[in-house]
Amino acid sequence: MRKSSAHVPPELKTPPVLARNCLWTNLLGLPGLGSFLAGQRFVGAAQMLLALTGFGLNLFWCVAFAAQWITKQLPLDGGHQFRWGLIGVGLFALSWFWGLATGLQIRRAARTNNP
Repeated sequence: MRKSSAHVPPELKTPPVLARNCLWTNLLGLPGLGSFLAGQRFVGAAQMLLALTGFGLNLFWCVAFAAQWITKQLPLDGGHQFRWGLIGVGLFALSWFWGLATGLQIRRAARTNNP
């Protein structure tokens, strides 16, 4: 008796090559984009939002640091907005590791379901 594939979630129908590419997209591109392309829409969107928020906060700190450096002097303590830069790096790192875990999960599911 053959099982119907109608009840298999989309992320489990991912071919192995696409799963590998989604993993690399999560790691080297935008965290969450590979998850989104593999069919995990909500998880991918949340990862992308987290990554872009982290990038934006880090960019905000870089601009504030450069402005303080230009107008006054080199801030040895990281500047007034240093904590926002650290939060941004932390959020981006969190989204990257989450993307790694999701990408490995997608790849493992693709290997299991597509011999």
